[in-house]
Amino acid sequence: MKLPFILFCLIIECNIYAQSKNILKLNGTDLIVGRYSIGYEKNIGHSMSIALDLDILNQNKTLESSHPWYPPLDVTKKGIVVEPQIRYYFNNKELEGLYTSLSGVFGVAEYQPTTPSGFIENDDWSSLGTSLYLGYQLLIKRIALDGFLGCTIADDDYPGPFIESTVLFPPPNGLRVSGGVKIGLCF
Repeated sequence: MKLPFILFCLIIECNIYAQSKNILKLNGTDLIVGRYSIGYEKNIGHSMSIALDLDILNQNKTLESSHPWYPPLDVTKKGIVVEPQIRYYFNNKELEGLYTSLSGVFGVAEYQPTTPSGFIENDDWSSLGTSLYLGYQLLIKRIALDGFLGCTIADDDYPGPFIESTVLFPPPNGLRVSGGVKIGLCF
């Protein structure tokens, strides 16, 4: 008597998880670079979903200039990046498997000098761009694991004569590689 009941419960449980059409996600790789990201993905039909990621920026950066009379400036960059996204899954499973996505990138932030002697007159940053990704999302019961890699092309607007100092990668403007790993909860 117990075995049929247990099998019935397992079938119902699997059916409930299979009908999960929403995922709330955190981006684990963004934490490494001082971004705090939360995302939401919603199934909208046959192999398609829409998603929205919100990234909170709180990063220590160095601004540099090509003009020698502007010394490098240590700053904290605080702001937000919003990334609406549409996904196409290559198989017929809802929110699972190999996918490609196209997203917009819209960001704004302010730079705040971290030293008392630092001063920046024009302290705002903005970014407008698009990303194309190839990824794989795995659903294990109610847990979603999402790995992705692609490229972003963005037009970043930096304050005055300054740009963010980087060590060759990623470039402060234009085409760059992007990717990450997200973990989420299906509901």
